[in-house]
Parts: sequence; C-alpha cells; structure tokens
Amino acid sequence: MKTKTLLFFVTALLSVMGAKADVIPSSYYSEPAEGTFYIYNVTQDKFLNASLDLVDNPTEIVFEDKGSGAYSITPNGSGNCIKMGSNGTQFIWRNDAYSGHCGQKWSFTEDGSTKTYWFSTTADQNYDNNYFISGNTYYLNNKNSVTTNQAEADKWAVITEADYYKFLVDRDTSIPSSFFTTTPTAGTYYLYNIEKNGFICDGNNYVGLQSAPVALSVTSDGNGAFYIQLPDNDYLHTGFAEINKVGYHVWADGKTTTTSGDYAANWTLESFHGVSGVFFVKSPVVTVHNIEGNWHLYATGIANNGVNAWPTPDANKTNYAWALISETDYTAWQNGFYTLDEATGYSAERDIEGVNVTVNKSMTAGVWNTFVVPFNMAIPSGWTVKEPKAFDGSTLTFGDASSIVAGKPYIVKPTEAVTSFYATSVTLKKDLNNTTVGTGTTVTMTGTYSKIDAVENDSYIIGIKDGENALYKVNSTVSLKPFRAYFTVAGVAGVKANVIGLNFDYETGITEHFESIHNSECIMLNEAGAMFDLSGRRVSKAQKGLYILNGRKVLVK
Repeated sequence: MKTKTLLFFVTALLSVMGAKADVIPSSYYSEPAEGTFYIYNVTQDKFLNASLDLVDNPTEIVFEDKGSGAYSITPNGSGNCIKMGSNGTQFIWRNDAYSGHCGQKWSFTEDGSTKTYWFSTTADQNYDNNYFISGNTYYLNNKNSVTTNQAEADKWAVITEADYYKFLVDRDTSIPSSFFTTTPTAGTYYLYNIEKNGFICDGNNYVGLQSAPVALSVTSDGNGAFYIQLPDNDYLHTGFAEINKVGYHVWADGKTTTTSGDYAANWTLESFHGVSGVFFVKSPVVTVHNIEGNWHLYATGIANNGVNAWPTPDANKTNYAWALISETDYTAWQNGFYTLDEATGYSAERDIEGVNVTVNKSMTAGVWNTFVVPFNMAIPSGWTVKEPKAFDGSTLTFGDASSIVAGKPYIVKPTEAVTSFYATSVTLKKDLNNTTVGTGTTVTMTGTYSKIDAVENDSYIIGIKDGENALYKVNSTVSLKPFRAYFTVAGVAGVKANVIGLNFDYETGITEHFESIHNSECIMLNEAGAMFDLSGRRVSKAQKGLYILNGRKVLVK
C-alpha cells in the first residue's frame, strides 16, 4: 500500500475547516494559459457561465492563445467566443465568428494580489455614438457589463478543475487529505465520506454511515475492481432491492463476491476530479432491468441507511467523494503527529496550527548542511545555524541565526549526525521565504520542500565534492532532496567563478575568508583536523607562515 506519510494533529483546524469559506483562497488560483479553466469573479464570489451570467457553480471555459498574452475565451462545448461590443451601451455576448467590430482578445492584468486579475479587451474600431472607441481598453465588470474605469471593474481569477475540487474537499473534510491513501491496493481501510465526515458501516441490512471508523477488508476482483467486505464478512452491494425490484439501494450480504443477477459486489475507484487521494466509488457497468450503470456511492448523512447510489453524481457535490484511510494513518491523526519525510517532501494549501511534527531529514555531523522546514523552531543544542547576511560580488557572508524561521533557508552544522528531530505545538506554514543579499550582484538562497531532479546549471549547492564538504557550482545534472537549499547569483556582472568566497563571522567582524581555499571546482567549508596553505594545498607539516586550520586562519611563527 502506497500512502502519504504526512501525519498531523488537526484539533485546532477543525473549527476553521468546519465553516465554509465565502471566497476561494488564492492558493487555488492559476496563472492564465492556454487550456481549460473556470473563470471566477473574486469580487462577488461567483463563476462566469456559458450564458455570461454570474452563478454559484463553475462552467468550463476554454482559453486559446492569441499571442502577446491575450486569449480567446470560449465556454466549453458552445463554439462561441466571448466578445465585447456596443448596442447603445457596451456589453458582452458570444458568437462563433472571430471577427467584426468587437473585442475578442482578452488580457489579464495582475492587480497586485496573488494571481488576481483585471480582465480586459481592447477595441479595434469605433462604433456609433462613441460608445465603442477604437484603442480604448474595456474591463469586464460583472454580469454582461464592461467599463473603461479599471478601479470600477470586478477582479477575476482562473481556476483549474482539479484545484476547484481540491478546494471543495479541503473545505468540507475534517480529516486532512494528507492522511488519505493515494494508490489503493488490497488491504484493510476505513472508507470515509468527505462531506458528511462519516465512515461506512453495517446499517442493519443497509449500509450506514457513522462517526467512528470501521475497518473494511478490500480485495481485488482480478479485473481492476475491488470487493469491499464489512467486519461481519458481508460484502458491499448495489442494485435493485430483491424484495420488490424497485429503487436502487446499497446494502451488505454474504451471498457472493461476483456480479450476479440484480446487483454488483465489485467496485472501481476513480479519481474525484483529479484530487489526489479522493475517489468516486462506483459499481462496474451492469445492466439491471434495462438500466445500465456505473452507480456511484453517495452519502446522505449519519444514519443506518446513510449511503446510497446514483448513476450520475450531482454537480459539485463532495458527498460523492470518498477516501480510503489506513488504520495507521487514522491513529496517527488522532494521536496528533505529523511526519515530514525527505523521501516524500511537503506541500500544503494553507497554514496548519497546533501540530506536533517529526522531521525525517539526515544531516552529517561536523559539516555544513543546507536546511529549511515549514515551522518556527528554537535551535537545538549542538547545532550551529547560520544565514546569509551580505554579498559584495565575490564573498558571501553568513552570520549566526538566533532561531529557525518557517520557510527560511539556513546552513546547519550539527556536532552529531542527525536522522530525525521533532517539535511540538507548531504552525506549519505553506510558503517558502527565500533569502537574497547583495547590491547590484545578488545571491539568493532558495529552499525546497520537494525533490528537485535537476538543479539549474550555474546554481551553487553544498554537498560532498571530491570527498570534501563544499559549496560548488552545478555544471551538470544534480538532484536535491526536500528540506534543503541551493544558491543562485543574479546582477549586472554576475559571478562566473566556480567558487564563491565565504565569510562566517558577520556578527563579530572576525574575518574567516575561505576564498583562497579552493580548487577549480569547489570551496572547502570544513576540514576538521586538516591544514591548508593559502593556495588551498593540504599540508602535513607547517612551516612559518599563514595557514588555515579547522576553518580558521592561524599564523605559524
């Protein structure tokens, strides 16, 4: 069974997620591009539909790239692009002709907020009574209206189908999606309904829904579907009730594990609008009394007969959305632990409060490691933690950090090897906060919560190079695990060298320049017990002069 290993305590989160948001947060918005989106009016919390009305439920809108950042906008399936013109006043309409005295190339101007835009078109000719003036920019305001005054116009966002349904799932569920099984296989699970926040159970001849989890045995039928067996060995069925052959029902019995007669006992799990770990649960195609199905489970509420089936899911309803949760993940959620693992990384749509967190991240003792985590924490005993403070075009200066801030990258040198560490009662932050230092030519230290398969060429990373802990330029494909960081240089001149000089005593003013301790590829950060001359050569016996020992300049007299 492949599951996510993100486990966290959400008692403080339940009160937040229990209330439905009035406005879809910007974390679910996308940048405009060619493709299919929903057009969302942020000002009024409504969607633009095919009739150009503002409504509660979204309509697919196709964007076709027309060049120079402009798009034609067509409600999916209509064949008619959205246009702007005049008939005594400016208005919008749609037809299938991409020509004439109307604006049909729509552009997006970001309003300063994240992925929130003014939505506009520019007139290409004049119209009667000066209502439509060539060269003027007209902003989409609300239902069937435009304005030349940007300040009066409504603000808009574009949202993909998967992101919209991810919003619905996040809004409705009490158990965060990080606990859901992403790739179902045979095993023991709890089957959880997102909207009703309940678990499938035996409802005394029917299938019910209850607040407490019930362990179900899921086995393969050998053809890509599953049998779902309740604790009393009855199988989940859907079909016409055998008593009167009237109405579609969901029940459990032990008669068979195959599709037979008037009901189906095997189930497929199909992605719920592309949301990871969330599924439609439906019976395979069967024909019963001339009714052909894929019959989808939906929850009606916490009750003995709280689960039913229907051939066509109602639009935008998360009571058709189900998750499989393993006993291990459910117990971990209840016990209040969240595990961040460098094998899987971390992502979140919002900040999450009140978390006890364990971080599985390896750091080598006595050498510098890059480091970033999504929560604030005190510096553990035995860790030296530094952050970029200045860059003069050739030397990057680090100074001591007083604490570790969520999303901010650091370099860390522990006295003992680290494989994992933990923190209690913290807030997980969704965003990274890169650090940039310098004037003119700058260095940016960028953290990552996900694996980077190929760090960009000409970036710098810290790692083991030629057997030594080093900061070196990437000139070939190098991968980077989560909870680490890399460095990039930008500016008028830039830095062309393979090494960057380092100074580790910004706070005290004591200079420990390492710019001379390098070969053509890298710069040494720590050689415990090793001594180098100022040309970077390791020496076994020092003569009179200046040397580097354990990262410090020493004068041998």
